[in-house]
Amino acid sequence: MPVTPFHFGPGLALKGLAAPVFSWSAFAAAQVVIDCEPLYYLLQGEYPVHRFFHSFVGAGAAGLVAGVGVLVGGRAFAVAFPGRFATLVGSSSSARGEISILGVFVGGLAGGLSHSLLDGIMHPDVRPFMPWSDSNPFLRLVGLAPLHLACVAAALFGVVCLTGWRRRGSP
Repeated sequence: MPVTPFHFGPGLALKGLAAPVFSWSAFAAAQVVIDCEPLYYLLQGEYPVHRFFHSFVGAGAAGLVAGVGVLVGGRAFAVAFPGRFATLVGSSSSARGEISILGVFVGGLAGGLSHSLLDGIMHPDVRPFMPWSDSNPFLRLVGLAPLHLACVAAALFGVVCLTGWRRRGSP
């Protein structure tokens, strides 16, 4: 299923670990952008549904583009609603990671690369090393239930870590 919420869990864990230099928004945007590819091919009734944007090269590029989109969107929001933007960002280091150039590129790239890895474990038509290889060494590396459980656990871990950032009031 395109745009599975399980992909967001590892992103929350990364945000929890590196909040000031990681954009979860860019990570999530990369997930959605990449899953437009299988959605298109599913609607067209064509197989394989996971193609270029599910390779590390394509997903990395899509993640960087998603990062640029989040950066541009954030800057446009800041111009259009300066008071609201200042309130949202404030002095929170975890919020600053959402709008920093480094944060959006790290988040977008991590989102793209993790998407290829996670889908590579689940889907037989993913070719993560394309164009150099059609092999998928990740396929069925772990079962579907443990994979989903790990993604949920990563999300919970991320929420706990983010709560720690918030309580600490880290600048």
